[in-house]
Amino acid sequence: MESNKIYNGDCVELFKELGDNTIDLVVTSPPYNVGIAYDAHVDDIPMGDYFEWCRTWLSEVYRTLKDDGRVAINIPYEVNVRERGGRVFIVSEYWQIMKEIGFGFFGVVDLEEDSPHRSKTTAWGSWMSPSAPYIYNPKECVILAYKKDYKKKDKGISTWSYTEAQVDVEVEEGEDPKTRTKRIYSDKDKNEFMELVFGQWKYFNDTKSLTKATFSMDIPVKAIKILSFKNDLVLDCFSGSGTTALAAKKLGRNYIGFELSEKYTEISRQRINQFDYNLFPEYEG
Repeated sequence: MESNKIYNGDCVELFKELGDNTIDLVVTSPPYNVGIAYDAHVDDIPMGDYFEWCRTWLSEVYRTLKDDGRVAINIPYEVNVRERGGRVFIVSEYWQIMKEIGFGFFGVVDLEEDSPHRSKTTAWGSWMSPSAPYIYNPKECVILAYKKDYKKKDKGISTWSYTEAQVDVEVEEGEDPKTRTKRIYSDKDKNEFMELVFGQWKYFNDTKSLTKATFSMDIPVKAIKILSFKNDLVLDCFSGSGTTALAAKKLGRNYIGFELSEKYTEISRQRINQFDYNLFPEYEG
């Protein structure tokens, strides 16, 4: 399978065309099975069937990742599927499946939406009473995991560049002066790195949706920067409108996208070909 392409088809079938140990990083936001009216995917199957399907594609993610490969999965903390199981702590369900498959835990990122468009629930349960209050968390997170080695074996080119300077090394009296090479990073880059290793990422929730479910570019950009090197291969197995692919291309990574919908596949291909990266200098790699 060639890189830097979006492939149309069922992700489980497309995974079969990928060899073992080929992917450096998977960044994706899968369907949550909450009844979204996708044009090709059925999003309201029984929850038991849904989690078995998750186990299938997550097993393929594990197989195709390199031993030091990583995965970043954007999901909500909880969903309410009503007659199909009520409230579900979906992030826990996902992690239990991933743990059983063999993934190692790399962290969890709490997403803080930096946008005024957050939907607010009007379901309070019992009104003004502790009888049956409906305490709901609308936030989402990113589960971070690795295959076998949490540390990258081959150190490539980082997103953040540096200059080198010679600095004096303290020596004993009478010894010849000594220097060492020190890497100098800009304050902007140092601040960004520190923000990314802190497990709370602010992101802007895009309101102009090209598909039924919006995936903010802020999320894959942040994940790709902190979890991969330049020229690494990034996979999104639920590519949607191609947001992860756009981020990977902008940041000097290679990408592969899987998308079930023919319509969304065409949208993503056109979007990648026409996207003006110069309009988004904040994503400079």
